Amino acid sequence: MTQIIEGGAVSQLKALIKAIGYNKNVDIEFATVLSPLPDIRIKIDNMPVELDADDVVVCEHLRDHKREVAINGGEIVEMTVMSPIKAGDRVAIAMYADNQGYLVLDRI
Repeated sequence: MTQIIEGGAVSQLKALIKAIGYNKNVDIEFATVLSPLPDIRIKIDNMPVELDADDVVVCEHLRDHKREVAINGGEIVEMTVMSPIKAGDRVAIAMYADNQGYLVLDRI
């Protein structure tokens, strides 16, 4: 049976994650990036404190990182992928270890 989740896209995503991926040891929350990497600051919705770079772990695909690529089947070269995170971006955060650890999962 299909269940319709009410609300906008963000609230629907949050409800879906909680419904199918709920783990009592991990909570998924939404947040706003106040300043980008490397000195990232984040404000989680409905929390009074701001998190800084010492408080969060950011997934590799959101940080500057290097990749080996071949363009059009050509020679393999190393490419630097720059962080896509900017101030004002909305992100999904996993809170773990009784809300003492924070992992930035992705932009939303």
